[in-house]
Amino acid sequence: MKEDPLQWNEELIAKQSDEIIKIFKNINSVLRCKFQEFARQYGFTAPQLTVIFHLYKMPGMTLNELSNHLMLTKSTVSGIVKRLVNQGIVIREIPEDNRRIVKLSISEDFKKDNDIVGIKKALISQCISYSIRNMNPNKVDEVIEALKYFSLLLNRDKAK
Repeated sequence: MKEDPLQWNEELIAKQSDEIIKIFKNINSVLRCKFQEFARQYGFTAPQLTVIFHLYKMPGMTLNELSNHLMLTKSTVSGIVKRLVNQGIVIREIPEDNRRIVKLSISEDFKKDNDIVGIKKALISQCISYSIRNMNPNKVDEVIEALKYFSLLLNRDKAK
């Protein structure tokens, strides 16, 4: 009895898909751990540092907008924000023209005393640059090209 080439191809595709998913999960897990370690160096939790980065980039967000961006529940984000408000890092502002909303932003004192852009660059540098520092530059280029190609494939499928 001969194997059906289409069935074999589907089995191969399923196996390869599972392997790609496993790799992405591993990368995500490692990056999450590195981000937690990095945040601790600055005296924050990873979610707190994420909130700081988001509010620095987009000041004046509401709690709903922030929770949507972070893909976390409103109550979770509310707890994170409350702790940052208590530390004087985040400020809540109620606009005069709409007293029903609360806008969140980073305090001027915190921005003055901390290079938030520098912190973010250091995070990226630690997570990626250190990992590729001892690699053959040609291998790094191969990884980059493979990731670009995979991204292109994902975007192409998204457009369908």
